[in-house]
Amino acid sequence: MRNLIFALLCCICWQVDAQEQLFAYDYRSVPAEEMKIFMENEAMYWSKIHGNLLKKGHITGWSMCTRVNGLESEPNVYFYYGIDSYENLDKIGERWQAARDEVRGTMNKEQLADIDQRIKQKKFRVGEVLLNRVSMASTDNPQWKYLVHNYTNATDVNAFLAAQDQYFKPHFEKHMKAGNTKQVLWLTAMVLSPQGYGYNWNSYTVDGFVKYSDIFNAWTSEVEWPQEGLEAVSKTMKNEQFYKRVIWQRRMWLDDQGKLMTN
Repeated sequence: MRNLIFALLCCICWQVDAQEQLFAYDYRSVPAEEMKIFMENEAMYWSKIHGNLLKKGHITGWSMCTRVNGLESEPNVYFYYGIDSYENLDKIGERWQAARDEVRGTMNKEQLADIDQRIKQKKFRVGEVLLNRVSMASTDNPQWKYLVHNYTNATDVNAFLAAQDQYFKPHFEKHMKAGNTKQVLWLTAMVLSPQGYGYNWNSYTVDGFVKYSDIFNAWTSEVEWPQEGLEAVSKTMKNEQFYKRVIWQRRMWLDDQGKLMTN
C-alpha cells in the first residue's frame, strides 16, 4: 500500500454513527506509455503484498480499476483497499511493512534485483481518500466488471445518506431480486478524509454492472421510483444533481483467498 493511509491516520475528524466499513481509494494518473509496466508491477509484486494482508484478515479486499471515458486531466486509475475497522486502520502501516518483508523473503537475489529496478517507476499518485460505507444492496455474489461512481458535494451529508438508505436501498434490493434491472450492486459512502470546501465531493453512490452496455440500458421493465426519496435527496445536492458521474472498469483484484484475478 506504499504510503497509502499514513497521512490519513492523523486527520480523521468526522464522527460516524454508521457501522465501521472503512475503505480507501488511491488515485493515479498513469501516462499511456507507462501503463503496461505499471500494471505488470502491480500483478507481479504489489498485489502479492496485499494478498498477504488479505489472507491474514488485515484488509478485506484490493482491486485496481481504470477510468472509461472522461477528461485526460482526471485520474485514470484507482486502487481500492478494504480496511473495514478502525483497528485495522491504525495498524495498517506496520502490517503493510511486515507483509512486504514476508513477500520479499520468498524471492531470490535475481528476482529482488529485477523487482527493485522495475518499481523505480514513478507512482503517479494524485490523491487519496478514506471513506466509510453506509448502505449496500446487491445480487448474490455480484461479479461486476464496471462501476459508475456518482459523486456529490451534499449540503447535508447525513440527510443525503439517510434518504438513500431509507428509500433507495429497498428500491434496488426489490428490483434486483425481481430481476427488473441488470444492475448487480448499489452502495453509498461518506468521505472521512479529506474534508472541507476545498474538495468537490463528500459522499457518493455506486452502481455496479457486468456489461458496459448495461450501464445505459439498465432496466428490463418499467419501475416506479420512490418520489419522496428523489425529493429528499435532491434537496441536498447542488442543482439537484450529482457533481460528476464516472465509469470505472475493474482490471485486477484479489479473490477471497488472496488469488490475483484479472479482467
